[in-house]
Amino acid sequence: MSTKRVVIVGGGFAGLSAAYTLMQRGITPLLLEAKERAGGRGIGERVDGFSLDMGAFVFTSTYDTAFRMCEELGLPLVPSTMKFGHHRNGRWVTTTPDQSLSNFVRHLPAAFTMGFLSPSGMRSGFKVMREIHRQSEYMSFAGDSPLAEIDDDESFGDYLKRLGVPENLQVTLRGPLEMILGDPMPAGQVLMRAYIGETMLHSGRVYMPERGIGSLSEALATFCSDAIRVSSPVRRIVVAEGRATGVVVDGETIEADTVICAVPGTKVPDLIPDLPEETRRALSTVSYSTGCRVVIGLDHPPLPPGWHGALYPEDEDTPLLLDRSVFLPSCAPPGKSILDLLIGRERAKELIPLDDDEIKRQLLGAARRNAPPGSSLPDDDEGLFYRVYRWEEALCMGTPGMLATVANIPRQLAGRIDNLFLAGDYMRVPSVNGALSSGCSAATEVADLLESHAN
Repeated sequence: MSTKRVVIVGGGFAGLSAAYTLMQRGITPLLLEAKERAGGRGIGERVDGFSLDMGAFVFTSTYDTAFRMCEELGLPLVPSTMKFGHHRNGRWVTTTPDQSLSNFVRHLPAAFTMGFLSPSGMRSGFKVMREIHRQSEYMSFAGDSPLAEIDDDESFGDYLKRLGVPENLQVTLRGPLEMILGDPMPAGQVLMRAYIGETMLHSGRVYMPERGIGSLSEALATFCSDAIRVSSPVRRIVVAEGRATGVVVDGETIEADTVICAVPGTKVPDLIPDLPEETRRALSTVSYSTGCRVVIGLDHPPLPPGWHGALYPEDEDTPLLLDRSVFLPSCAPPGKSILDLLIGRERAKELIPLDDDEIKRQLLGAARRNAPPGSSLPDDDEGLFYRVYRWEEALCMGTPGMLATVANIPRQLAGRIDNLFLAGDYMRVPSVNGALSSGCSAATEVADLLESHAN
């Protein structure tokens, strides 16, 4: 067992994954988390028998590191192919990601409404799908995804324009991204196409731990409990003579032989003033969306039978609706339901300063204006409980070329700050799996480094 001190800064999925991997290698690090609980954007909450996710809420089919950790920690995964309603042109249409011919025929009216069947929609839609299939080996969120190899400086908006995608089909393609991520048009086209590709190439199959993604962060935090120190915000990572020598926490400096910095990419430059200039430039390409989420416990299903969710891609003020109890029955007591209302874009920034009750009132009111047929959305004062979660930095977006630029950071640090490692969703294909994979990779490098010094 190593006697060297490894300090991990940040207790989100990247930091927890790093601690978990090190402890599996017989190394107990010190993980410093600024908040009262570890978990970051993957944290969960339990309320009156309900299991709530405060941030991330779904795994896609290529989340290899997440799947492995869930198996090792005894967290069963629930697969699902979700059925969504889409409010388009003043009417509701439903879709499923099943790409069979019979399903396509059944959903011809929806395909027409969403812009797939116009001449220009068919031509450009075929181009989008052909490129995704042609580059399928890159279109992955796996820990070793080569997506960065095809990253370039083209934005998603410019990509859609170049392919001649008509506005109606643009709304269809960007709508789900916009509802969760914020405006996808200035973001890199490669990353946005990877999100679309996850649905196309894997028939829309998604997976979740049976009690939500928060149960994974909870299980990791429990496994690593001896290593975690909460309510310990790190103010600075100290670098001297080309080495990270410690971290400054309020009132003390903690010495370290190796440091893993696992905070969002936008926070790294302030924590490490002595970063190489080219690394600072690389980190300047990282950005995050803003998100707001309301979760309401109900004693009845809020959406039409069989619907997992409802989208309003033409309305910037209306949230994405999810009935999580449809695909995760264990998240709610028998006969109960959980309604999630999620919104990104500029609307989330407007809502975040408001109090909880006003956020809930505005989002419910927007959803009720065009409620899905046969739904039973709650009134403002209805519900067994409710929670509001605000995320100033929700999902990593990045500018065009971010993936390729950030992929160079390990090389930039090598030989300059050899014992400093960066981990986070931005260091892989941005996602929960990217954060977990990045933390695991950084920890493996640290363990190998310590072992080589011991021999």
